[in-house]
Amino acid sequence: MGGKLTSWNGRVYQQNGPGIRRSWPDGALDTDYVINPPYVSPLQGGDYHVYSDGRILLSGVHVLSDSIRGFEGLYCLCWLSNTGYLDTTKTHRQCAGSLDFFTELPSGSFIGSLGNPPNTASWEGTATGSNVIRFNDDGQWDSTFQANVWWGQAYGFLPLADGRVYAGGNFRIAGDPDTLHLVRFLPDGSLDPTFNNHLDFRTINLSGSVGAVVGREFLQIDAGRLIITGGFEIVDGQPRQGICLIDTAGNLLNDYFSGPGCGDYTYQSFTYGGAEGIVPAPDGSYYIWGAYHGYDDGTNNDTLQRMVSRLYGFNVGLGENQDPQMPVTAHPNPGGDHIRFNALEEKNAVMRVFDARGVLVMQAQVRPNEGLDVSGLLPGFYVIMLRTTDGGVHRIKWVKE
Repeated sequence: MGGKLTSWNGRVYQQNGPGIRRSWPDGALDTDYVINPPYVSPLQGGDYHVYSDGRILLSGVHVLSDSIRGFEGLYCLCWLSNTGYLDTTKTHRQCAGSLDFFTELPSGSFIGSLGNPPNTASWEGTATGSNVIRFNDDGQWDSTFQANVWWGQAYGFLPLADGRVYAGGNFRIAGDPDTLHLVRFLPDGSLDPTFNNHLDFRTINLSGSVGAVVGREFLQIDAGRLIITGGFEIVDGQPRQGICLIDTAGNLLNDYFSGPGCGDYTYQSFTYGGAEGIVPAPDGSYYIWGAYHGYDDGTNNDTLQRMVSRLYGFNVGLGENQDPQMPVTAHPNPGGDHIRFNALEEKNAVMRVFDARGVLVMQAQVRPNEGLDVSGLLPGFYVIMLRTTDGGVHRIKWVKE
């Protein structure tokens, strides 16, 4: 289909060109979801978001013909029901060009990137002054966020709980002479001065990449480090093709991914070679995916790797817990809305919970002999990091049913 996959209620949403379809895990189409609904003619694909009840927020460029409710013409943001029909209770939104990428923020609003020529970005007929915008959950443009991106696009976002947002892509910001690839925005859209917004990403041979693009996927592996993927070859002067590790100040790290990375290949006179993303597996390993021929981790160079590769986890050679003197486990595991930890009878701990994307989704104080309410977490795979008052650190894989 060419787009992302999103699981929901035992089924999988799939981006199918400009539209969306839904299937069962065995690949059979879910016939409860309408692929070609009335009033909607998908024209250009963008992005989509799945709500907890299965409704879809769809971007791109789509032709609506709902004359009864006054939605006719080109729309870049529209809502669909969990059966695929146009949601007639919503106010669908228009923009100049298209809304190509967007991500939900912890507040329930969204940050997105418009595909527009320089200085032509607009939302519902109002000039936004930026190709990167924030809009509320009803689709109304939030003018209090002003990123001043006048050229290019952000392809991926990683929101933080405090309102800041990492953005990766290939873009220019008013008042800055450089083309930027990875930045951190403050809640008002200005650049975070505590982050190295000018980390140097470069390409040499990748003629198929639009500049040194930082892609859609970021993975925060702990409180201080992030994995960045994309179509780049050199980071801060060092070989890092397709994948690298940085700290939260924006500095390149050599802890992992210090090898050359993804290999090149040529197709129709263009050279490609990069990773699109990375995701943790339940057993502690990781999968990367993208368009590359060969992968070199600095120790092993496997020239036969293609499209998807599995990497050892960061705790190779260690047990599940970094502190072997006091093993800690979570129970029940899999579990529900409450969780307890053994071996913490005499120690308080700070718990940080990361979802399967590596995003911090919860932080709480854990007290001896007390359970913890995790009802706010959705079903899925999580990594729990516990740091006790005596300096012990524990990493626990946990599944919520």
